[in-house]
Amino acid sequence: MNQPTNQTQTTVRTPPPGHPGDRILRQERINALLRDLEARRASISIRFGQDQEFFHSTLNRMDPSRGWLFLSELSPYQGNLRMAAGQQVHVYAVLNASCLHFRAEVLHSGEHDGEAFYVVSMPAELDSEQKRAHFRAPVDDALGTPVTLVDRDGRHFNGNLADISLGGLRAAFPIKTPIHARDLLTLSKLVLSGNEPIECGIQIRFASDDRETGERLIGGRFYDLSQTDEQTLLRALLLMERERVHQNGAGHKGLYPPGQ
Repeated sequence: MNQPTNQTQTTVRTPPPGHPGDRILRQERINALLRDLEARRASISIRFGQDQEFFHSTLNRMDPSRGWLFLSELSPYQGNLRMAAGQQVHVYAVLNASCLHFRAEVLHSGEHDGEAFYVVSMPAELDSEQKRAHFRAPVDDALGTPVTLVDRDGRHFNGNLADISLGGLRAAFPIKTPIHARDLLTLSKLVLSGNEPIECGIQIRFASDDRETGERLIGGRFYDLSQTDEQTLLRALLLMERERVHQNGAGHKGLYPPGQ
């Protein structure tokens, strides 16, 4: 069989970083993730600046041709008082096993059937800003979330979680538990909201006995927290905060803007 002698071979090359084609491919990947969130009518979390409080909304629709994302009314309701045009916000979402974060600008606000909606800018990049999002989630006492700390001699100390953030935790232990400020311990397989167990180092920042409650309250800062465990912890924190809002009776209908 005769073979063509002047066959042209085409090689598909990945554009180098910074090349316009690389930016296009990156934006396509981001748009694909956002479309997944849109299809799921995914719940998202909104944070203003360096504030620790999170507000919750829903990604209702995206319009890539205009670079717009449509969000539902925020809960708790106080968050809506801050969603003015020009306001910069941090947006977080849980998608499969990953946590997504991006910054966005509020472009427009409106109302439909008595409920607010917002248009914010689509992101040009996703990043790992969550490392600075040390909001602190209180833990329901009824859950009795156990905490085990291990010292260098292998001794295990068992207590209960009081609150937790990406930066560290507070927990209550039996009074006179031999844990002191500046101790370096290991947090052993902490399980939150059905997620995978978290294990890392913890530096004790304070420890004090409360004789009225018969407990020793400690506060510690995480270190050597792996990226995987950080993602697990952020996902658990967002789910815990979302559940707290749900239990307080806050919610939103997730409406589409009129005419969309």
